[in-house]
Amino acid sequence: LYHAFTQWDVGAESTWIGLANFRQMAVDPVFRQSCWNLLRLGLFVFAVSMIVPFAVAEMIFHLRSERLRYACRVAVVLPMIVPGVVTYLLWVYIYSDAGIVTEFLHAVGLEKYVHGWLSDPKTALWAIALVGFPFAAGVNVLLYYAGLANIPKDVLEAGELDGLGPAGRIVHLHVPLVLTQVRLLVILTVIGVVNGFESVLILSVDGGPGYETMVPGLYMFLNGFTYQRMGYACAIGLLMLVFLLAFTLGVNRLFRTED
Repeated sequence: LYHAFTQWDVGAESTWIGLANFRQMAVDPVFRQSCWNLLRLGLFVFAVSMIVPFAVAEMIFHLRSERLRYACRVAVVLPMIVPGVVTYLLWVYIYSDAGIVTEFLHAVGLEKYVHGWLSDPKTALWAIALVGFPFAAGVNVLLYYAGLANIPKDVLEAGELDGLGPAGRIVHLHVPLVLTQVRLLVILTVIGVVNGFESVLILSVDGGPGYETMVPGLYMFLNGFTYQRMGYACAIGLLMLVFLLAFTLGVNRLFRTED
């Protein structure tokens, strides 16, 4: 918090400069590009992280066999034991010249579509966005499933008696009754999107090509530990903190219930 208002180079004394770091941020083209990249990347990741796990949780919830439901819950949790770094390195290989994507295109006779997925400015950001496909994240699925499992059976039976079909039960009963889980996942997902930069760091190293995959978290990291501009990095981190705090308070107020 303090060093966000200082000029602090690693190994040197910090000097108080007030709001100079934030004024520089306002005209920094790289920072503005990183925010634009984050907006595009974040909207996609947020949508798939909220919708796909809910669909998977619904499918598990509607299975008739309790043993099969348990097996499915175990299946969606198993990938969590793999370290995130390993997952990102696997995707680096998938996108490589000898990776699955390239080999598949060769196998089906679509060689003309083969190119550097992570080196092409037009595809680099979306290649990173697709990391984690099919997006059935274990924690998200389990949180949704827990919310669905806690819906009283008499409420579901009343919906059936009122003539609600499968789609009607999901829209009019399931979604309103899992808003607590939705609120939690909205907050966790946005925090993860804004703060996360591990995938970009591993797949692109420096936010390239150019600055097409640069995001604020990575720009903060590079300023602090590569460019040795720790004061500017602290200012970026403080701005991210203020945004996430305001967002969290806003979501809590928006989703506030009588409880």
